[in-house]
Amino acid sequence: MKTVRNLLFGTALLLAAGAAAQNPASYFMEGSILRSQLNPAFAPKRGYVNIPGLGGVDVNVSGNLSVDRILFPRDGRLVTLLDQSVSASDALTGLEAVNTAGSDVRVNLIGFGAYTRDGKHFWAFDLTARANVDGTAPYELFDFLKRGTSTAIRDIGATADSYIEAGLSYSFPLLNDRLYIGVRGKFLLGMARGRLHYDRFDATMDEDRWMIDARGTFDITSARLGINTKIDGKGEAYYKPEDITLRPTQPVGYGFAVDLGAAYDILPDLQASLAVNDLGFIAWGKGHNRTAVSAKELIFTGMEVDANGTKAQPRFDLDVLKFQPSDSRSVTRMLRASVNAGIEYKLWRRKIGLGLLYTARIWEYDTLHDLTASVNFQPIGWFTLTGSYSMIDNRGHAVGLALNLCPGWINFFIASDVILAKHTKQFVPVKQNRMNLTLGLGVPIGPRSRRCERAWTAAE
Repeated sequence: MKTVRNLLFGTALLLAAGAAAQNPASYFMEGSILRSQLNPAFAPKRGYVNIPGLGGVDVNVSGNLSVDRILFPRDGRLVTLLDQSVSASDALTGLEAVNTAGSDVRVNLIGFGAYTRDGKHFWAFDLTARANVDGTAPYELFDFLKRGTSTAIRDIGATADSYIEAGLSYSFPLLNDRLYIGVRGKFLLGMARGRLHYDRFDATMDEDRWMIDARGTFDITSARLGINTKIDGKGEAYYKPEDITLRPTQPVGYGFAVDLGAAYDILPDLQASLAVNDLGFIAWGKGHNRTAVSAKELIFTGMEVDANGTKAQPRFDLDVLKFQPSDSRSVTRMLRASVNAGIEYKLWRRKIGLGLLYTARIWEYDTLHDLTASVNFQPIGWFTLTGSYSMIDNRGHAVGLALNLCPGWINFFIASDVILAKHTKQFVPVKQNRMNLTLGLGVPIGPRSRRCERAWTAAE
């Protein structure tokens, strides 16, 4: 039982920690150097050179559970929903039929961009380290562990990958500067990946026995991959995830992706935009891959009874995370693509912008749909303050704040949607099921943008 509880607790923390796409508050901020990451048709007001490691740090988590659905206060301490002091009704009330979450972390290592002489064509190069994690756990698994009732459990899993992204982007005007098209080509160096998935985990508990029927697969790819294989009582080789060590010191996968974007001025102060990002794949080499399967049909008949004659859960380790090695294979995985569609209207001589952004993020186990409304206040050209409100997949909401400063000597951007939320001491939101933090720091270079000249002239 210890193994199952550890697996579930780790999955629950992933689902509740809930940081997949960049902060939506930056989408309509004209001065932000990170804006073009959401739509390659966009560009900052000047060229830039990012501060290595600080040019773009982006941490995002989204899911359909919040911390207050996983951790409960009991007698002055916090316990998980699996604790005996938490009733089954309290533990299960906030759970969905399918509980999913995903995390995306990006760190810009090198970044620079500049306008051409006409101030309208823009190109940029960025080298970024990325890591993604997402997972799923069905309601039936939590229900079984709390109530002990027989149930058929399907699709428990988690995936993770990390890679280096080298991207070259270019955007240019058409239709007398009313339409801007942007393209970013990205060469990908896969560093490590893994996938754990149980398509079946049927559990039954009767008066005199406990039965488990589990079928799962596990595979991992990385350089310098070490596995401490053991031999069971039947003479068969096996290992568990904790028996694996890896040091991703070199690429073991290669791929390509593209971002496509467009921005069209319907009116001088009304702009619609659309982008599709991360259309691509990484092919992971067979030589650095290890694959294993788990097929368990376990029956336990021993039960413990306390002094009052009350039946307790049996003390045993189900060993469902024991995997038998199988033939290694090459793996090709698609990236987690996303779609951004926005519309913005400028007011008060373009000093105030009202924006509406729709975002779809395609994960391994689910697709999340968010709608974000924002108000952008730009009293002077180098200062922008944004407030946003996001409705997350009809299951939650988030209030965000963002600040962008781009005078002649620095370009600084920071945004988060947990500033106004109730949060723990570790700054993890308690009731909010999304968290993001974005930070960017760069040095402006080259000529200023002339993209807005037509719109500003028309507005005046």
